Amino acid sequence: MAMKTPTLYLSLCTEFFDLDKPQACPQEYAFFRHYISKATGPILEPMCGTGRYLIPYCEEGFEVEGFDASPFMLNALYAKCKQKNLKPKVWEEFLENVLPTKLYNLIFIPDSSFCLFLQPDQIVIALQKIYNLLQPGGTFIFDVETVHAIPAKSGLWHGKAYKKEDGTTIISSTLPLPIENNIASVICRYELMDKTEIIKTEMEYFQIRLYYPDELEQILKTIGFSHVKQIEAYDFHCSPSAQDYTVVFECIK
Repeated sequence: MAMKTPTLYLSLCTEFFDLDKPQACPQEYAFFRHYISKATGPILEPMCGTGRYLIPYCEEGFEVEGFDASPFMLNALYAKCKQKNLKPKVWEEFLENVLPTKLYNLIFIPDSSFCLFLQPDQIVIALQKIYNLLQPGGTFIFDVETVHAIPAKSGLWHGKAYKKEDGTTIISSTLPLPIENNIASVICRYELMDKTEIIKTEMEYFQIRLYYPDELEQILKTIGFSHVKQIEAYDFHCSPSAQDYTVVFECIK
């Protein structure tokens, strides 16, 4: 079988990601931490990226494993762990290729990263894989963007820039495109600038699926989860409203 090659989160994107979002939102961090603190067995974060959640959880003393398909994101994670003298079990892999040689009591995917699975068959395969990686009674907690999270404007470029310690600057330019079949697409251009010269450019075509939560709940039940609960982001005590941009799912095997 041919190996897949990541087309997102390349080198400049990874650097920009860490400059733009160096830490998890405190409310979201606390929300997922609630589940981590209650886990009674191994914990896994698929699509862990540069470790924005995984590393501080490990610093707190929780044993969290993780994997990601982007070698650039993982190299950034490894560098941070080396600085902090942390050695979590983290590896490079696509979710659909992970073998269920170890089962987990808790699997969590924050930052709506699950929305990167675009097609119905990909979604079912990913959810079935997660189900198979869970212990009986284990919990899967993740958030998704809903169909209401549509950009206010499309067809207009937006930009940000951050200066690096070496004096160069990373520029991010994004162009949201019209929504098609509940898939939001953005053209992303990342440029590394040294004084007045562009010395590197990366282009990415970023897409995420926007969900009707009730449809996703039905898929989760079809997969076999015995308990599926929709939660308002990120409040344990509230159910989502019909117009919420983000919904959290708590699923028990």
